Amino acid sequence: MLKNGRNLLKIVLGGLVVLFSLLFGFDIYQNQSELSDIVEVEEVEAEVEEVIDGDTIRVKDIKTGEVFNVRYLGIDTPELNGPGYETCFSSQAKERNEELVLDRKVILEFDIDKYDRFGRTLAYVYVLDEDGEKETFINLELLQEGYARFYLDKQNVFYQDEFVQAALSAQEGFLGIWGSCGESQFDGECVIKGNINDAGKKYYHLPGDKYYSKTKVNLLKEDKWLCSIEEAEAKNFHRANQ
Repeated sequence: MLKNGRNLLKIVLGGLVVLFSLLFGFDIYQNQSELSDIVEVEEVEAEVEEVIDGDTIRVKDIKTGEVFNVRYLGIDTPELNGPGYETCFSSQAKERNEELVLDRKVILEFDIDKYDRFGRTLAYVYVLDEDGEKETFINLELLQEGYARFYLDKQNVFYQDEFVQAALSAQEGFLGIWGSCGESQFDGECVIKGNINDAGKKYYHLPGDKYYSKTKVNLLKEDKWLCSIEEAEAKNFHRANQ
């Protein structure tokens, strides 16, 4: 009953945030992460038994013994299988995830949605130090080091501001994915801007294009930094008029 009550409280508070944003111009994407300071967050202590890929792990609940898969919230690492633009830097992301969490005790912290459509548990993951204190915020660490892209989730937003800043900083510094998976004509750097205009049309801009310097990438409005023309077109962006 207590767990259900907390979940209901989170939903109610989330609804109030949306209401205030509509009535008073409150910026939901810039401020909703502050809910984590208001709501009592549900947490589970677990041990990592397997790293499946860069953003998915298999853990055992230390209290109950239950074993289940966990998908990191708010980030997206390259796929292990698929087209080249999806798999570039996937093995490095998995290896880094293993270095950070394999055989370590972690805290799983939950947001509004606890499961995805595949039945995986959704969580923010913290590695614990020898004293049982939170040491490394894995979701954020992978973004900061360039092993992951920011994933826009309009429901689970407790750390959205931090995630956006980390992703933009990694791209600006061409860390990880951002300095390795781009077009050869751009020295492997991911510098293609994917922009969605006010009419909902999706366009991509290459360095040197007419509107490249004026185009802003707002990750909270589904704009994207893209690594290749193949990726841009696969995600339904069209070349902007020159």
